[in-house]
Amino acid sequence: MKSKFLIFQILPAVMLLASAAQAAETKPAKYPGLKNLQLVTGVDAVVPGQDFTVGLWFQHENAYHTYWKSPGIVGVPAIVKWKDLPEGFEPGEIQWPAPQKTLMATLTAWGYETDTCLLIPMKVPGDLGDRKSVTLQGRIGWMCCATSCHPGSHDFSLTLPVKASAEPDGRWREQFEKSRKRFPEAAPEGWTFAAREIDGRTIQLEVRGPDEVDWSKVYFFCYDNQVDSDESQLIAILPDSKGAVFTFARPEFAPKHPAELAGVLRYEKGWPSLKGHPWMIASAPWPGYEGGANDAQDSDTPKDADEKPEG
Repeated sequence: MKSKFLIFQILPAVMLLASAAQAAETKPAKYPGLKNLQLVTGVDAVVPGQDFTVGLWFQHENAYHTYWKSPGIVGVPAIVKWKDLPEGFEPGEIQWPAPQKTLMATLTAWGYETDTCLLIPMKVPGDLGDRKSVTLQGRIGWMCCATSCHPGSHDFSLTLPVKASAEPDGRWREQFEKSRKRFPEAAPEGWTFAAREIDGRTIQLEVRGPDEVDWSKVYFFCYDNQVDSDESQLIAILPDSKGAVFTFARPEFAPKHPAELAGVLRYEKGWPSLKGHPWMIASAPWPGYEGGANDAQDSDTPKDADEKPEG
């Protein structure tokens, strides 16, 4: 009899803990190409004035991928449309882990084949009044592809209690950290970048820096579709071996008046000046760019010298 009494005492506490754990994530959803889609958080409660992070969790079926913020010449990136957020709550922009090259049928695109969590910072007001809970709701849109593409959307609703303090959710905190480790890092001191236009369909990015680099192992992911993801990236090593010139094909739908040529340089061996981190942000302004030929910047490398396809 005593054991039954203890069970009835313990059971509500266990159910309460389970409920708190579930409050950090929506129910998993399954769609073509996706084993799992969820909206998740790294905490079990909302605390007044304490910002937190929301994650979009994508688990892909074998051979399927979703897309980076700049997918290349095919694909559509994930989007979030929030609905009726509580007053004072302000979502930030999606924070994107560095992408990888992937194939949509036979076309090279930029996205994610591995399980990926996109991160969104959420600003929380300092005064939540007498609220006992907060509900985040909206719609996620995406495209998931392999040899064929499956656009999708999903309505979500996630309710978190309001408390004076929050406990971290270990599983999602770990996933968030994995995503942050894939964030590109700013170029350290000593790196310079220059952009030039060769003609209407060809542009270049000159990269100079202190590291000894096997440039055949470097690849550039452009932020805004100025680079054709399906064309080879040609690389010419500078005579002093302190950099290289990348030559890119520009797609027909490239932006007409970009302020800069910017993106992520991935070095598969890891950049020494970034302590082995593989992803470095590169940004080169287009001074005076008006859609025509740019004023050529001096270079000690002929445009076609020592060019070779990206490895």
